Amino acid sequence: MYAAGVSQQALRDAAAVCGMFNMIVRLADSLGWDVPTWDRLQQRAPAMLEGGYVMRAIGDR
Repeated sequence: MYAAGVSQQALRDAAAVCGMFNMIVRLADSLGWDVPTWDRLQQRAPAMLEGGYVMRAIGDR
């Protein structure tokens, strides 16, 4: 990897991203969270664009 120009910090960052993704997927699976349908995502999109990840932004709509 180093010969291809990948730095040690880039490898650490990639490992951290992979580890966090793995943790989030396992947490979602254990709590039974599913990906919403396309129609539900379309309904929620305006609130998410307006408020980001703040949960009250969804509840206020």
